[in-house]
Amino acid sequence: MLALYHGANSVCSIKVRIVLAEKNLEWEDRHVDLPAGEQFTPEYLAINPRAIVPVLDHDGMLINESSVICEYLDGLSKYNPLLPNSPHDIAKTHIWGIYALEYHDSVNTLTFSSYQRQMLLSKTPEELAARWAAMPDQIRAHKLKDLVELGADSNYVYVALERLARMCSDIEAALDTSSWLIGNEYSLADALLTAYFYRIECLGMTMLWEQRYPKTTAWYAQVKARESFSIATGPWLNEEAVRKISEVGKKTFLAHNKFIKFL
Repeated sequence: MLALYHGANSVCSIKVRIVLAEKNLEWEDRHVDLPAGEQFTPEYLAINPRAIVPVLDHDGMLINESSVICEYLDGLSKYNPLLPNSPHDIAKTHIWGIYALEYHDSVNTLTFSSYQRQMLLSKTPEELAARWAAMPDQIRAHKLKDLVELGADSNYVYVALERLARMCSDIEAALDTSSWLIGNEYSLADALLTAYFYRIECLGMTMLWEQRYPKTTAWYAQVKARESFSIATGPWLNEEAVRKISEVGKKTFLAHNKFIKFL
């Protein structure tokens, strides 16, 4: 049996849900309420001491790290193989997986400096202090505290936008010779990156690619048209929720002249 501990709007959880849908695998839903702080409970810390989602439970064997989970899931079934055949293309897939760590950190920065910031500022200073103290990774806690306190004025935000602009440029270059990231077939590499674009779209920041990168724009339209995309996102984030997130994102970033080069 497959069970997934995941967050509704967690980027990494969306990534894994996309692969579960692509592979047509049945799984048990073990939702973790991240805004409520369920990831910091003793019960969840026993599952993942790093207090992050997702975690895959396969017959009692726990696997974390979303990109690793995705490749593991691909190996469970011969249906719709997502990992390429050639060693060279497998290596390229793993490189995209490593790049995804940077992309995750960057979209996480935009998230916590905008709509997550708005949510967290409703808490008391004591509640926020307890949340930061509960995080096993205190370097990450320091960063998130800075983002919540400063919002778009945090230096982390400018760096994140620079990284995401490079992401779009890298993808544009990869699409020079193919319609997908690796060759002319949808693969694991495309699945690994989709959720980051979706989060940026939710934040109202699609101009990061729409005005400069036509191949990247077409690529994202292709991945959104796949059934796996709607299966992985639709039940967890409705149009009204996306609209509210987008309003906060646009208000946070579009009013800052220092970001004009990216927009």
